[in-house]
Amino acid sequence: MGILLLMGRADRTHAEAPLYDYRIEQGWMTMSDGIRLSVTYYLPVPRYPDEKFPALLEILPYRKDDMFYLRDHPLYSYFVQRGYGMVKVDVRGTGSSEGSLPLKEYSDRELDDAVEVIEHASKLKWSNGRVGMWGISWGGFNAIQVAMRQPPALKAILAVDASDDLYHDDIHYLDGILHFDEYQVSIDLDNGLPDSLEYRIDDEYFRNRFDREPWLLTYMRKQLDGPFWRKGSFRFQPEKIKVPVYLIGGLLDYYRDSVPRMLESLRAPVKAEIGPWNHAWPDNGVPGPNYEWRANLVRWWDHWLKDRDTGILDEPRFAVFIREGHRPDANLKHTPGHWRYEDWPVRRTRWKTFYPAEKKQLMTNVQRGMVERLIYQPGRGTEAGLWWGDPTGDVRNDSKGALIFDSPVLSESVEILGFPHVQLEATPGSSQVNWSVRLEDVHPDDTVSLVTGANLNGSQRESRLSPTALTPGKGTCFSLDLHFTTWTFQPGHQIRLSISNAQFPMSWPSPHPMTTALHLGERSLVKLPVIPFELRKAPAFPPPAPREERTNARWMEAGGWPETVQTVFDPLSLATSWIWQGSEAFEILDRQYLLKLRMTFLTHGANPADSRFFGEGDRLIRLPDREIRMQTRSTIRSEPGFFNVHFTRQLSLNGRMVRKKTWQDRIPRRFQ
Repeated sequence: MGILLLMGRADRTHAEAPLYDYRIEQGWMTMSDGIRLSVTYYLPVPRYPDEKFPALLEILPYRKDDMFYLRDHPLYSYFVQRGYGMVKVDVRGTGSSEGSLPLKEYSDRELDDAVEVIEHASKLKWSNGRVGMWGISWGGFNAIQVAMRQPPALKAILAVDASDDLYHDDIHYLDGILHFDEYQVSIDLDNGLPDSLEYRIDDEYFRNRFDREPWLLTYMRKQLDGPFWRKGSFRFQPEKIKVPVYLIGGLLDYYRDSVPRMLESLRAPVKAEIGPWNHAWPDNGVPGPNYEWRANLVRWWDHWLKDRDTGILDEPRFAVFIREGHRPDANLKHTPGHWRYEDWPVRRTRWKTFYPAEKKQLMTNVQRGMVERLIYQPGRGTEAGLWWGDPTGDVRNDSKGALIFDSPVLSESVEILGFPHVQLEATPGSSQVNWSVRLEDVHPDDTVSLVTGANLNGSQRESRLSPTALTPGKGTCFSLDLHFTTWTFQPGHQIRLSISNAQFPMSWPSPHPMTTALHLGERSLVKLPVIPFELRKAPAFPPPAPREERTNARWMEAGGWPETVQTVFDPLSLATSWIWQGSEAFEILDRQYLLKLRMTFLTHGANPADSRFFGEGDRLIRLPDREIRMQTRSTIRSEPGFFNVHFTRQLSLNGRMVRKKTWQDRIPRRFQ
C-alpha cells in the first residue's frame, strides 16, 4: 500500500465510543492507462481480526502533500477515528500524481479517474466494499458529477458549498456575466508548480505542467452556456443521481442556490442544511453560530455505509438558519437568528408584492405611467465585494449609482425565506445591458444591510442557450430570481430595492455608456417569499469539537485573505479601481511556503468598454537544498468587441529564472 508516514491516537473525549487509533500511509493507484495517482490513506487500526471499514474519498487538484497538508488532517483524523478508511487523491497532473494537467476543471479524465478510484477503493483489503464521496467546493462539485456517473460501489455523497449549474452559478460567469477573483489567479499559479513530493524540474515537468495552457484562456473562450457547461450540471439532468445526497450550504456562499434546487429535484434520499456562514465548513465558518457537522456526517455515513440505524432519516430533511436582521458589519462573527426545520418548498409561503413608485417609494399598490431614468455608472457596486457572499458593511454608498425604492416604515416584522423574484419593464439604452438588483434593509439610522441580490445578463433574458442583443429604445421585460436568502425585516425598518446596471468588480462591465428607462407599473415589481410564523422543531446540533491539528506543520504570520481592499475613484478620468491583495505562509517540517496574490480591477465611467483586470501570483517554496519561485501575471483588457488576454508564467530556481512562457489571445466578446 505504501510507506508508513504517521501514527495517530484516538481522541476519546469528543465523540461516541468506540474510537479507533489510526495510521497514515502514502500510496499509489494505477489507472487503466498506466498513470499513477498519488493517494494518502488514513486507516483505522482494527479492533478485531479482519475488521472491514467503508472508504471515504476526496479527490482534488489542491496538492495534498503541501498546499492542503494542514487543511486535511483535522477533517480526516475525525472520521478515521470513527471507523472510516480515508482516501485522499491528487487529480492527475496536479500535486504528487503523475500525468498531464487536465484541460479544465471536472474534466472527463478527472471524473473517469474518480470512477476507477472508487472501484479500486472498494476492493482494498481493509474495505467493506462501500464508498462515500465527499468534499467542499471542488470536492462537492466533483462528488455530484461522479454520482451522476453511477459507479456501483458509490453508496452516498456529501457536497458542501457546491453548485448544480456550472455556467450560471459557478465562479467564471456569476449570474451569466464574466467574473474574476483570487481563485483564477491562484489556480493557474499552482497548476504550474512541480510535483509536491520531490519537486522535480525536468522536461517531463515542463511538458505536463508548466507549459500547459492556463485555464483562464479555456474559460474565457466559453462565454455562452451550452454543452461545455451543461454536461456536468445536475440541474439539467436530475434523473442521473440515484444515491443518497447530503447537502450543506451557507447563506453567504455564492453556491447556496443549489441546496434548495437539489432538495426539490432529487429523487434519492436527501438531507440538507443551510447556515449563516460563508464559503466554509459549518464548525468554523464565519459568521457563526457554528456546529459540529462531522458528528452529523458520521451518523449519515454509518446509516448508508455500515447499515446502522442512527435515526438520521427520522429527522426532517432540511434545516435552515433564519437571520433575524442585523446591522451592517463587515467583521460580523455571530449572526442573530435561530435554526429550524422546514421542508422545501415551504408550503406556507405567502408571496408579498411591492412595486417601485415615484419619489423612491416601494409600494404595495401599482402606479402607472411613471418613468425613472438610470444613468449607467460602471464603477458602482464595490461595497458588495467580489460575489454574493461574505459579510458586508454599510452598502448605502452604492445607492449613488442606482435607482432605490424604499417601503414605508414597517410596523411589524417581515420574515422571508427563499428566492425573491424581480421583474423589470425597461427601455434599454444599449444593445448590451446588465442588471444588478439588490434587496436591502434600511435601518432607522439610515445605515443599510445587504440582504441578497443577483445580476442578469440582459442578452439572456429569454434564453441562456440562445442569447440575443437588445434593441435600444424598445421596451423589454426582464425577470430574475435573487439568490436564496433568509432575513427578518424588523419593525421601524424599511425594505429597499436597489436597481442598477453595474456590479463592479463582481461582474465585468457591459461595454457602452447608456441611460436606461425603468417603467413604473404592474410589470416592474419584487415578490418576497414571506413566511408566516409557525412553531417549528429546531435541530439539536452539537457544538463544534476541537480540531486535531498537525504536529509537524504550522501556519506562519501573514496578511490573510484579504490583507487589504481599496477602492479608488479618479474624478478627472472617471475611472474606478478596486485593488485586493492577500497573503499566507506555512511551514511543513523544514520546508516553507509563502504565497502573495494581488488583483486590480479598473473601469472607466465614460468608456466602460475599456475595462481591465490585472492578477499577480507569487509562490515561494523554500526547501532544505533549494528555493523554487513561481510567478504569474494575467492581464485582461476589453474593448467593444474583444477581450485581449495576456498570461505569463515564470519559474525561478535559487533566484535565477529557468523558464518563462507567455500566452496571448484576442477573444471575441460574446454577449459579455
